[in-house]
Amino acid sequence: MKKIPYGISSYEKIKSDDYYYIDKTKYIEIIENYGSVYHLFLRPRRFGKSLFVSMLHHYYDIKAKDQFNELFGDTYIGKNPTPMRNTFPVMRFNFSMVKTFGNISEIRSSFFKYIQSEVEYFIDKYNDIFNFSANDIDRIKSSNFDELDILRDLFIKLRTKNIHSFVTIDEYDNFANNILMEHGEESYTKVVHAGGFLRNFFTTLKGLTDNREIDRLFITGVSPLVMADVTSGFNIGDNISQDPQLSTMVGITSEEANQILDYYDSFGIFNQPLDSILSDFDQWYNGYSFSQRLERVYNTISVLYYVNQYIKTNKSPIILTDENMRTDYGKFRFLIAAGKKLNGNFNILNDLAQTNQTSSALVRSFALNELIDEEKFKSLLFYLGFISISKIQPDNEYVFTVPNKLIKVMIWEFIQKAIEDVYDLKINQDFLKRAFKNMALEGDWKPALQYIIDKFYEAVSIRDFVFHEEGIKTFLLAWLNMTNLFRVSSEKELNQGFSDIYLEPEPRYGDYVKYGYVIELKYIKSDFLKSKKKAEPEVKRAIETATAQLNQYLPYDNCATIKIIIVASAKKLLYMDGLNAYHIGT
Repeated sequence: MKKIPYGISSYEKIKSDDYYYIDKTKYIEIIENYGSVYHLFLRPRRFGKSLFVSMLHHYYDIKAKDQFNELFGDTYIGKNPTPMRNTFPVMRFNFSMVKTFGNISEIRSSFFKYIQSEVEYFIDKYNDIFNFSANDIDRIKSSNFDELDILRDLFIKLRTKNIHSFVTIDEYDNFANNILMEHGEESYTKVVHAGGFLRNFFTTLKGLTDNREIDRLFITGVSPLVMADVTSGFNIGDNISQDPQLSTMVGITSEEANQILDYYDSFGIFNQPLDSILSDFDQWYNGYSFSQRLERVYNTISVLYYVNQYIKTNKSPIILTDENMRTDYGKFRFLIAAGKKLNGNFNILNDLAQTNQTSSALVRSFALNELIDEEKFKSLLFYLGFISISKIQPDNEYVFTVPNKLIKVMIWEFIQKAIEDVYDLKINQDFLKRAFKNMALEGDWKPALQYIIDKFYEAVSIRDFVFHEEGIKTFLLAWLNMTNLFRVSSEKELNQGFSDIYLEPEPRYGDYVKYGYVIELKYIKSDFLKSKKKAEPEVKRAIETATAQLNQYLPYDNCATIKIIIVASAKKLLYMDGLNAYHIGT
């Protein structure tokens, strides 16, 4: 049985050590037939970009010619090789290797030392082809690498020998993004704008394409942000990220997912129907669409994580979210909060989490200072994988949706952390976990909901809060999404109506979860609370309206369902109680 290549991005290791491999080699032929030769390909994290780059490396590497049949013999490209196979010395950079601790001067030194080490490795690997003299090698290696002379000297020397190279840069934006998140906008600007060392690097690459010293270039990353900020230093790249022919170049298609399951099922790995596993895949990992073809793919590392866990434990993983997929809120805090205030981007995230969709133009290039623009922020969310293309309108407006539950959970985590951060809230996660379990198993819902609502009013009391009905709903949804015992929905359609919050027992736990919940929220404006005479009828009217709505909802699942009414104002909770639990059909 082939091993699962979880976390492995070396193509040679996967093929040589008998790992399961999803054949993506047909895309070599497609890309090679493009008119352009300097390519930028963007996808969210953990989709398999690094493995694809590794595959290109081994396919084009002139030194890997003798390994061609071993590495590619059973693949599409092995049976349909292109004229350029194994014809280049390949220089490969991976910018995730650049250290970002220390001050900018230290980071700059780390960057150029990394460039120097890769250049020296390149020379040592291919010198039997280059046939450099010892003096040539010493001169190149002793170049002032702080000024990128080592790179220029190498390729200019190769020009005299009429040698053309293939250069790959994996995770081109990794360390620049880390500088932005860890050191701030000012330091980032010094790196990518005029005179910045990253901009100078791309300017040098551009110059080395003039005489084909660099004949082909393939760059991967997550977003176009860094490339836009270094654009004047590198404006020759063809962004092929949304090309329809390449929509499934990385990621796992439905057909490929079925093939993986069929393969491991043939070894008796799975002790449940494959349809139930695919249901997990679809709910948690599917739904990403990157081009106008609207072809959907699963996240690669997530599928491999699931199967790998199943092989190790002989059952589906209890936790379906791989920690490697988490996106650190701290890295993106500056986008949704400034100081102690949430901005418009927070509202976009909140609306997205509750409605699961948004619409906008898709902006293919944007700089850091443009992310206050709504369309550009939404486009960044697309590149990060938080939203995916669902439909393209005739006027070229895109309808985006949240692709799956994994991403929805991550969005709610961002909202949680932003609220905690801005309002200095301390949330007792352990208490909530216990309280949610009691909700699910015992029908004891008050402790959890009361705790969350108390925290909401704690936030209100800390500073001015623009309160509306969605405020308390956002709080409830943010922390209800902590638990994996329920599927949490906002505005769920339930028999001629839409519930404010619906907690559906997670089906994959069978009958373990005994209770589901439907919650109706009503808001009383402060004007009605100035006197008891005005307040009482308003609260009563709100309760009656909520009761009528709850009575018409028929939840779908055959479980005890508790219906809850919450009436709130800007200052305090006015009413919270539940209707009797009932069973469908009784």
